[in-house]
Amino acid sequence: MTGSLFAVSDLHVSYAENRRIVDGLRPETDDDWLIVAGDVGELFGSVERALRQLRDRFATVVWVPGNHELWTHPSDPVTLRGRDRYDALVGLCRDIGVLTPEDDYPVWLGEGGPVIVAPLFQLYDYSFRAPGTSTKEESLRRAYKAGVVCTDEMMLHPDPYPDRESWCWARIAETERRLAATDPALPTVLVSHWPLVREPTDVLWYPEFAQWCGTDRTADWHVRHRAVAAVYGHLHIPRTTHHDGVRFEEVSLGYPREWGRRGGEPRPMRRILGAAS
Repeated sequence: MTGSLFAVSDLHVSYAENRRIVDGLRPETDDDWLIVAGDVGELFGSVERALRQLRDRFATVVWVPGNHELWTHPSDPVTLRGRDRYDALVGLCRDIGVLTPEDDYPVWLGEGGPVIVAPLFQLYDYSFRAPGTSTKEESLRRAYKAGVVCTDEMMLHPDPYPDRESWCWARIAETERRLAATDPALPTVLVSHWPLVREPTDVLWYPEFAQWCGTDRTADWHVRHRAVAAVYGHLHIPRTTHHDGVRFEEVSLGYPREWGRRGGEPRPMRRILGAAS
């Protein structure tokens, strides 16, 4: 198989400028795959339109949810909450041929392969606490006092779980079970919306926001599960870093006010595996 494994995240198609960028996303070859690492949009219909558009172009599209897809937005006619909303998004993806964390992990057979591409949905549990705090409650108080509060607190409902961390821990248990069952002879590309390790959040302008960015329980997944690359978004700080010798790729487009400051037309797709055609 020829082609490349590309990745992008945080397309935020509620912005017209970002929809124009998505309209321009094209594969280089008929064999190219695209990872979409969450935050396509907030409204169910917008997510469907964007993913359908990308699936029509790429040989394979792999999606993981971000926090924005999980919001129950007051202007969305789809009023599902929590796990029911996630299940509906999975159903939507299956209807249009997009792979999700609930499907069998595909194996990339192009250059750099064979590699298991593992889409993950793990959420966060407030363990990336604000500096100088030792409990979730103290960390949240610090964030509210600083005026740095994620909209998840109002729109991302954990139903039927009592709180978001309980949902996160359930996802961690299920995902660890599935990763442990993969072929130990094959390396992986781990795909999540939230970074698997805390270090990428060290550059946030507002460190209080880190508590909505992941969980300490995934800190060794890239080592334990043989990752050649870990793909994530959420931070809107596109860059490449290395942790324990593993390449981490933050692949977000972000909001127009953010990518506009970088200058030039954004080219958000990052090549994870494969070579330029």
